[in-house]
Amino acid sequence: MHRPVAEKGFSLVEVIITIVIIAIALTAAIAGWSNISRHSADVMWQTKVSYLGQAYLEEILSRRFDELTPIGGSPVCSPCTPAADLGADTGETRATFDDVDDYHNLTENAVGLFNSLITPGGIKSYAGYSVSVQVEYAGADYFSVTQSELVKQVIVTVTPPANTGQSPVQFSALRGNY
Repeated sequence: MHRPVAEKGFSLVEVIITIVIIAIALTAAIAGWSNISRHSADVMWQTKVSYLGQAYLEEILSRRFDELTPIGGSPVCSPCTPAADLGADTGETRATFDDVDDYHNLTENAVGLFNSLITPGGIKSYAGYSVSVQVEYAGADYFSVTQSELVKQVIVTVTPPANTGQSPVQFSALRGNY
């Protein structure tokens, strides 16, 4: 008796189904890769924002508590600068800020921080970043304290360039009158 030989290979339907499955898998993989590549620089942007926030806070907190506080911090100012008068004193520029509240309402391109430290023009990789600073008395709403016992809260907001898709980040610190 003659048996039919089983044919080996794929039918046209099996080939088409295989192609469709591979196409769907490749489309999903490419979409995932594009999403990953779109956000691959996020860590770099976030690192720069963190560095700038820390650099500004360190610079500001290294200054005296108040214009009326002597260098070295003792004795403490009493009375201190009223909240309504926070900000740069008459004739002061960014280069001559000598106390924490001089930075109140400072808004500048982040490259400004590095202009005095590096060469004119600053560090180019920080171009497009902006920084704003707010200084306010903290604690008076919660505690019964005299003005000389208050602390100043420094809030530094770092805004990355618009094309990064990143949101502004706030950094905050307290500076005591000591």
